[in-house]
Amino acid sequence: MKYTTIRISIKDKERLERIAKLLKCKSLTDALRFALSVAEREIDKVKGDLDHVLASLKYARDVGETRAEDVDKYLYGED
Repeated sequence: MKYTTIRISIKDKERLERIAKLLKCKSLTDALRFALSVAEREIDKVKGDLDHVLASLKYARDVGETRAEDVDKYLYGED
C-alpha cells in the first residue's frame, strides 16, 4: 500500500480526534476512513444548489441586534 501526507488545520485535527474517540477508532486514519465513507454515501442525498444560495446573499442586509421571536418581522417587515 502506498501512503501520502495531507495537511489539515489543528482545529480539523481536533475534530477528527473527537470523532475517533466517539467511534473508538484505533487511529485517526480509521476515523478519516469512516468520515469519507459516510460522505460518499450521503453526497447523493444533497439536493441544494450552492450557487443559488450564494446568489441570494446579494439580498442580505444587516438588521442589527435581533430577537428570535421577531424573526417574521425581520423577514417580512412590520405588520
